[in-house]
Amino acid sequence: MADQEQAAAGSGQPIAENEQVQALLMLLNENNSPGCREFAELITHVSGMERQLSDALEELQAMRQKMQEVQDRSLGAVLQKSGLALEENVDAMRQRLLELKGQIVEGCRNILEDFKERGVAALNGIAGFLRLEPALKAVQDAAERSIQASDRAVSRIDAFSAEFHEAGRHLKNMGRSLMGRDAETEARENGKIARAFKGAFKIERSFAVEVIKRTEKAQGALGRLGRAAERRPSVLEAMKEQAAKTEPAKDRPALSQDKGSR
Repeated sequence: MADQEQAAAGSGQPIAENEQVQALLMLLNENNSPGCREFAELITHVSGMERQLSDALEELQAMRQKMQEVQDRSLGAVLQKSGLALEENVDAMRQRLLELKGQIVEGCRNILEDFKERGVAALNGIAGFLRLEPALKAVQDAAERSIQASDRAVSRIDAFSAEFHEAGRHLKNMGRSLMGRDAETEARENGKIARAFKGAFKIERSFAVEVIKRTEKAQGALGRLGRAAERRPSVLEAMKEQAAKTEPAKDRPALSQDKGSR
């Protein structure tokens, strides 16, 4: 049940627009919580992951359409195999990010509920409530596998291009009267197509690299969030400090009057 709630909560809605997340950010800000800035930074980095993944999915869609137009069956087979592997890894990254978002939303909901019962004391350990380290690591691992898939795709295209042009060289050595200008043109065209798809796979790789950078920054923000909560003054100390500030003037020593009476 909890997994289903997390998946539903972390669906297509941007994490920064989620009601639970916004409510907790407001609560942290209103109570001047030491973890407010760190939590906001964490959400910013997760939002960055969302944008990178959205761009990666758009690029994959464009790549799929271009693959349908490839005439050479051998090259098409190489591209289809590589594209499918990359698509599976990007989808795994998407699933891990959805789980991360769902866990953030669920953690925010729990903190807000705890705040209703215990007040500001509930804000002391929000990093413990969130428990995001495994989810962030899962996103990072999925992004690394996506990078590996992109690298393998580029290597396959390079290998295909080398074999294709080597075959073309041998054919030309058999005599231009058999192959003629058509074979030479075909070789150049496949070279252009291969370079175009290599570029697309490299773009996908760059998206995954940015996701990893975001996960590392989010992990750093999460660590600082935990340390900020540890430095938070106790509720009792905060109450005493507030009481001292608001102490009625009549209860304080009337130093000026005493001095004048001497």
